Amino acid sequence: MLFSSTCQHALRALVYLSVHQDRWPILVREIAAAESIPRPFLSKILHDLNKKGLLASSKGPGGGYGLARPPSQIQIREIIEAIDGPLDVDTGCVLGLDECSDDAPCALHDFWKPFRAQYKDAMNGLSLADAALTLSKKRQHDEDVGVEREKN
Repeated sequence: MLFSSTCQHALRALVYLSVHQDRWPILVREIAAAESIPRPFLSKILHDLNKKGLLASSKGPGGGYGLARPPSQIQIREIIEAIDGPLDVDTGCVLGLDECSDDAPCALHDFWKPFRAQYKDAMNGLSLADAALTLSKKRQHDEDVGVEREKN
């Protein structure tokens, strides 16, 4: 698992909010049901993301959450770092050793180094809008495959 379960839930919830941004605010129970996330756990996650400026909230009957900025202006890296802390791909050892560098490499250093650079570039260039678009394409593909199976 690359991210904590809390981070995975946060990413899924924010992608959901991105896809449904036209219906602001969205109730926690709707997101929890749609993404199969325990509602009390999701409430805490969304509250934390609201305090960190990634979400906007509306209180009272009909209240809920929405994105604080357009999905194209929220980087996936921001969400990950808001939940799991800074991505330590530059200096962190994939095996958890205290020191890992070109001068003192761990057993996986030479394999991890090129992946680390690609990963960092990908996380810096991937927005919430990109993730929502990818999800929409996947769901459309899954629907198309389901229709094809029904025909056969």
